[in-house]
Order: sequence, then C-alpha cells, then structure tokens
Amino acid sequence: MQIELYCDCCACRFVAPPEASANEVIDRMFETGPWYALGDGETFEDMIFTSLTQDGHIGCPECGEAVAVSEESLGRVAMSMLAQL
Repeated sequence: MQIELYCDCCACRFVAPPEASANEVIDRMFETGPWYALGDGETFEDMIFTSLTQDGHIGCPECGEAVAVSEESLGRVAMSMLAQL
C-alpha cells in the first residue's frame, strides 16, 4: 500500500509507503523531488498526520495549492482525528 500526495492543479506528486521512515522520505524527496513541507513524525504517515492536524492541509511545493492525500487507512485516521477537534 502507498500514500500519494497529488496536486490537482499542477499534477505534482509524491508516493511512498506509509511505514517509510522519516529519513527514507526525506532522502527520497531530496533525490527525486518534489520537496513537501511535512510535519514531524517517525513515519511518512505520521508526518502527513502531523501536517494535517496542525495546518489542515499540505501545500504543493510547485504551486502552493492544497494537495490531495490518498490512501484509505490514512483517510480514516485523519477524519477520525479531525472529527474530535
């Protein structure tokens, strides 16, 4: 299973497994781009979750618009957390 960050406006995208470590994600962004500003966390899923709960969205590094996050389990966790706020 993979988590994808995708911008509908400019088609910029980044994909990684949810359990990928923060170091793996940062290395991959550095090597292949694009570079997303994500929150702190031990895994890619944690980094995305932190960004969504702190900022409400993840901005596209190319155009600045909010990106879509697709992956079923992440969506359930994020929606559950947002419902509690």
